[in-house]
Amino acid sequence: MSKLLGISVLNNVPALMSYVDRHERYLFSNNTYKEWYGAAPEEIHGRTIREIVGDANYSLLKPYIRTVLAGKPVLYEQTLITHSGPRYVQGTYSPDRAEDGTVRGFFVLVSDISERRTLELRLRESEMRFSGAFRWSNVGMAIVAPYGRYLQVNQAYCDMLGYSEEELFSLNFQDVTHPDDLAEDLRNTEEMLAGTRTSQTMEKRYLHKMGHEVHAILSASLVRDAQGAPLYFIAQTQNITDRKIVEERLFREHELSQVTLRSIADGVITTDVDGAVTSLNPVAEVMTGWSSDEAMGRPLPEVFRVVFGNDELTGIPSRLFEAGDEGRLWPGRNTMLLRRDGTTVPIEETAAPIRDRAGAAIGGVLVLRDVTEQRALTSKLAYLAQHDSLTALPNRALFKDRLEHAIARAERQSCGVAVLFGDLDRLKLVNDTLGHGIGDRVLQEVAKRLRACVREGDIVSRWAGDEFGILLPDVAEPSVAAGIAERAIAAIGESVHLDGVEQPIHVGISFGISRYPSDGTDSDGLMQAADIALYDVKRSGRGAYQFFSQAMNERARERTAIEAMLRQAVKTGAFELHYQPRICLSSRRAVAVEALVRLKNVNALIAPSRFIRIAEETGLIVPIGRWVIEQVCRQLQEWAGTDLQNLRISLNVSPVQTRRDDFYSSLVAMAAKYGVDPAQIELEITESSLVESELSVTTCMKHLKEAGFTISLDDFGTGYSSFSYLNRLPIDTLKIDRSFIHEVGSSQGALVVEAILALSRALGKRVVAEGVETLEQLEWLQARGCNEGQGFFFAFPAIAEELAAGLRMRGFLKA
Repeated sequence: MSKLLGISVLNNVPALMSYVDRHERYLFSNNTYKEWYGAAPEEIHGRTIREIVGDANYSLLKPYIRTVLAGKPVLYEQTLITHSGPRYVQGTYSPDRAEDGTVRGFFVLVSDISERRTLELRLRESEMRFSGAFRWSNVGMAIVAPYGRYLQVNQAYCDMLGYSEEELFSLNFQDVTHPDDLAEDLRNTEEMLAGTRTSQTMEKRYLHKMGHEVHAILSASLVRDAQGAPLYFIAQTQNITDRKIVEERLFREHELSQVTLRSIADGVITTDVDGAVTSLNPVAEVMTGWSSDEAMGRPLPEVFRVVFGNDELTGIPSRLFEAGDEGRLWPGRNTMLLRRDGTTVPIEETAAPIRDRAGAAIGGVLVLRDVTEQRALTSKLAYLAQHDSLTALPNRALFKDRLEHAIARAERQSCGVAVLFGDLDRLKLVNDTLGHGIGDRVLQEVAKRLRACVREGDIVSRWAGDEFGILLPDVAEPSVAAGIAERAIAAIGESVHLDGVEQPIHVGISFGISRYPSDGTDSDGLMQAADIALYDVKRSGRGAYQFFSQAMNERARERTAIEAMLRQAVKTGAFELHYQPRICLSSRRAVAVEALVRLKNVNALIAPSRFIRIAEETGLIVPIGRWVIEQVCRQLQEWAGTDLQNLRISLNVSPVQTRRDDFYSSLVAMAAKYGVDPAQIELEITESSLVESELSVTTCMKHLKEAGFTISLDDFGTGYSSFSYLNRLPIDTLKIDRSFIHEVGSSQGALVVEAILALSRALGKRVVAEGVETLEQLEWLQARGCNEGQGFFFAFPAIAEELAAGLRMRGFLKA
């Protein structure tokens, strides 16, 4: 009876109860299995767990079954799928052991705890929401024990005071409260504990961990238990330090604005929205003649009166700032303030509305500035911006402006315009020898003489440095421009006598002339054409003038193209050296070669006669010369040990190179780099370079001679031949220009060459005849004892790879 009663009880328990053998077969199960899995106990008996609960559930339960069959009890929670849907369950597996201790099966008890699980999840979610709201609130929050110790704080509270959470747990709120605010805080706390108040709100200061004050608004409430005993305070703190800083800043700015208004140099008038004066600062009182008290309440036009010329300006609205206009009241006009006593002062004024927080105009401010000095300075600066400060002549900008006006008038009236662009000669020599102060006085004298040479209405301008321009409007014939150019050249060419300077000073001027409309129809075109014409003059000589022509323009374009090629060639090394032999006329052996640089173009090589002058004018001769020197040194290094090793190489040196301070040192360094004996390098210098810059060039020559280099004077006889520098300078060789060699067949030409040969013998100089092209010239030179010859008769210039073969073929090398 009792057994049946026990089975009945087990069958009706609302949980799964069963017994399973080692083979996972049910030997007993209660009726709850039918509710969960749809099988009555008699249908379950003898079947496996997998057959009853299904594959999905079995895969979840398999680890627990293995554990209990290994002899260990199991307690688990898991979601299982039943006929009535998923259930969150708590299961217990208890092993059943035989007398020998082996596990012969296990007891199963599985309860549905879905409702409890749901309640737990809801409770946990509620706690997480509260915890999250507390912890991540932007407002500092703290739970404080009745006696003041911190129980819980959020991150915002920690950030506000600079302490970590652990550090605050070891402190009371009294420890971080400013001493001056502590008494009030404690009084409020005592009242809440006593029950006379339930909460408190106060503005207080905390002490940050770093020592500075933190301003905050504190709101605190006391939480009690069911019996009314105090549990803890909940405190919220809003950091208002930034607001306090802003309030202090606003106060200071207000004070600063008041001090500023009293101290600034500008007058300030304020009005209400209807245009009635509300205040004047001290400067405005002085400027207007009204005191602030007297002006108060008066209409603005009565206090602020403005005149332009002889007329008082009207139109200041009574509600000046109602429309919200800002800026100048009369933009661009030179206004004058009419003071109360009738006198005037030039001013600039600026007006702006004063607005409330909603943006509505509530008044206005007018700032007045006395611009007496400023306007005088502006006029002076405007003059200086258009005139040369040294000569008081119009500058290039004003010249161009006047030229554009002249062109416009000429177009309307069908007349001509001429532009003269002049460049002084020898001014640099004056500056270098007598100083720039004397040079400036010369420029002033030149300006005076140029003004005396032109007609009334003509404009003389200084463009820059030693450059002058002359504008001739209403020019009918070219002869007018030519006549003025001739007069100016003659006037500037006369000696300049300056006080304090003993010797007279000699300068000159050259002009390029362009005409409207034949040479250009705008200012830029005419000025450029005059520049091109001047360049053409200076190529052929000085102290002259030249009208622009289309041929000049073509030459200028060619010059521009060659300059562009040179700049590119300097970057890419697009040059080539050719070598022309110099032959000893007595032995008929090559003793030297001259290095001749060529510019490589797409289809041909360009001779130096077309690009050297351009390279000198642009300064590109310096990198080109550096390239030539290095190639010559490298070539001498390659010839070492060959039948060319005794040849010297001569190379042309530009005055632009010799004027540079680093020319000597770079040349010596290059020779040392390639292990070249300086005696193998001969430097060819033109006569003109000795005259143009004698001091710097001759000093450089002496240093080069001391270093072992040899020096020759190129194109001798075509420049400024002087016994003084031939006798004084370390020149080893004279090179007779080819133009004289070509004329030895004439008596006059022969006399010149014979004189040079005699001079060289007297001074102990070697002589090289350039441009030897015929046997007759050679024999004539040999008969008169010329040392060396160079020219097409002996050999054409050739690249280094072809030089040796050519010299051997002609018998100029020793066998």
